[in-house]
Amino acid sequence: MPYRFRVVAIAALMLTASVFSAVPAAAVVAPQKVAIIVGPVGSGTDNYREDADRTAAAAEAAGATVVKVYSPNATWANVRAAVAGANIVIYMGHGNGYPSPYSTTENRDRVNGWGLNRTAGVGDGDNWSTTMVYCGEKAILGTLTSSDGAAQWSYCGGSTNTDGISPAPNWVMIYGNACYAPGASESWDTPATESVAYERVRNYSYPALAAGASAYYASDLGTDWLVTSILQNPSMAHGDITRAGEAYDEEAQRHFPHPDIANAEIWIQQTSRWGGGDQDYLFAYAGNPFATPDGTPTSGTPFTDIDSSTFRADILWLWESGITSGCTASKFCPNSSVTRGQMAAFLGRALNLAPTSTDYFTDDDGTIFESDINRLAASGITKGCSSTTFCPDATITREQMAAFLDRALVLPTTGTNFFTDDDGSMFEASINRLAASGITSGCTASQYCPSLEVTRGQMAAFLHRGSAT
Repeated sequence: MPYRFRVVAIAALMLTASVFSAVPAAAVVAPQKVAIIVGPVGSGTDNYREDADRTAAAAEAAGATVVKVYSPNATWANVRAAVAGANIVIYMGHGNGYPSPYSTTENRDRVNGWGLNRTAGVGDGDNWSTTMVYCGEKAILGTLTSSDGAAQWSYCGGSTNTDGISPAPNWVMIYGNACYAPGASESWDTPATESVAYERVRNYSYPALAAGASAYYASDLGTDWLVTSILQNPSMAHGDITRAGEAYDEEAQRHFPHPDIANAEIWIQQTSRWGGGDQDYLFAYAGNPFATPDGTPTSGTPFTDIDSSTFRADILWLWESGITSGCTASKFCPNSSVTRGQMAAFLGRALNLAPTSTDYFTDDDGTIFESDINRLAASGITKGCSSTTFCPDATITREQMAAFLDRALVLPTTGTNFFTDDDGSMFEASINRLAASGITSGCTASQYCPSLEVTRGQMAAFLHRGSAT
């Protein structure tokens, strides 16, 4: 069946000037509400309460009103009441994310959320079978059902209230020292790989962003500085707030499109804890980096390197459609070559391909594009570079791109031979169909340049024109 490119109509929120020094203080627009949750962590709960108090003091110094809900009174009912209307929600306590060594299934009733007291006033016990409960993604979004975990249904509002949480518009979610939330493993476990960290932040950030948050942050490197920056700069883009933060390391940063939230990105960073130690993924951000805490639109263009590009309009279409977020937060890299893995991601998002559990190739394990590659294979758009490999790091040529788009869009056949330099190419028929459909006009009036590598700018043009077929 032919696939059609998706177009998400949005008002483009643009990036303010990048800031790499300390965030400049600005006047607080209005009193903000900050809700701070501390879950039960057994003997470590006092340390978490101390961290929370430091963050609370920073929030109050920035003019916010702080509501504390600490263990042993951090039950779902108390927490839900505390976060109602909150501009910033901070959770400190046990984390339960996915992937993890505990389960091969992402049980969304208990992951990507908060570890809370089952009953108020009975201590800081963190036995998840008796005294603590993980109120996960479904509790936050209000989608728990009686077929979910009995503890979640009983203690996370399922049996009494399934409405989820109701913070203020453009609220910000911050996790402090919660396992898996920034991508990190637990201290006893093997440090996370990049692909595992990416998946953890993707999963953990989803419920907050789906519930209307303008940003998701997770830090094992302190939260008081982050709260201060957000409160003092309500009209600054989150991308700029993040880059200017104390924990941000430009060289260690890795940025990826968020596959579940339109125009959002996932930023992860492998670093050491302050004071040294093994490296792990200890700081993360997710969301639209051009959005602001107070919802004020930012001005300018999303990318600083596209103004002179022939493909500027195509690149803007790609970004506004939620298909790309650039090679960095502020650049698109229009002249860089496209790898086969990147191409899979572009097409997977553009065509909204269905997920698959089948693993088609042996050489994409651990890459962030593996799920996109498998979706491409399941849809019949690719057969790989061999019967068992995809070659995700190899660059893609113009003739290969023609074949991918031809299969994806099921273009009509044509008897016209448009170009003089593709005779004998196994992709000649696809190239001619691409030309007949108006997706390409060649590299010259009579040539297609089939063996040249496709640039990111050209890819944008191919996809934009393909959306009209």
